[in-house]
Amino acid sequence: MSKRRSKHTLDERIEAVLRVIEGMASVSTIAKEYSVDRTTINLWVEADGMDGLKEARTWDKYSSP
Repeated sequence: MSKRRSKHTLDERIEAVLRVIEGMASVSTIAKEYSVDRTTINLWVEADGMDGLKEARTWDKYSSP
C-alpha cells in the first residue's frame, strides 16, 4: 500500500495553520488560497496543532504478542 503524499509542503501547511491560529485569515479564506476543502484546513489545525503537521521520521514500534 502506498503512502499518501500531500500536495502542500510542510512549510505551506505550517503557514496556513499559523494564519488561522493567529486570526490573520479565516479557514474559508485559507482553504480557497490552497485549493483544499475547509475540512482539510480544520484537520491541520485541530489534529495536533503545529506538532501534528510534522512529518513522521521514524517507524512505529510494536511489541510482538
